[in-house]
Amino acid sequence: MKILCLIICFLITGCSYVTETLEKDGSTRAKFSIKASYDASTNYLTISWSPKEVGERFAGYEVYMILEPWNEFGTYQVIAACYNINPKAHFFREISWLGSPYITSVQIPVTPEDLNGEGEYYVRLGIISITSKDKDGNYYPSTFENYVKYSRSTSISGYQAVHIY
Repeated sequence: MKILCLIICFLITGCSYVTETLEKDGSTRAKFSIKASYDASTNYLTISWSPKEVGERFAGYEVYMILEPWNEFGTYQVIAACYNINPKAHFFREISWLGSPYITSVQIPVTPEDLNGEGEYYVRLGIISITSKDKDGNYYPSTFENYVKYSRSTSISGYQAVHIY
């Protein structure tokens, strides 16, 4: 009971390291870590990660962000992917090389005006896999339709706070 109370206290305080560690050890969330930074002179949000074994079913990477500044517990939304999977989104970038299993970083053009003003935002990275073979017997999503219809998130990073100004 004491351990449970300590865990709850750490979660309530919003300590991201503790939360990420608990997620990594206790669930299917937070399988790896990312680094995120923002350069106001170029207006690029840069996210990098260590190479991960993604397997033959790899479909792409997706970048998620809470679009409310300073809201660590808000809802994550897809802000970048290899296909335009969210055409009606307030903020979204289609970045084709997010479909490559060999990349370990991505730069996303963004300004405070694209979001909800200046502030601290929270980002995560997801590894997406295809759940069934296409008509040619391949797992790779050869089309936008296959990506949307047959993909799912198989691994997600811990979150990283980044100040966009």
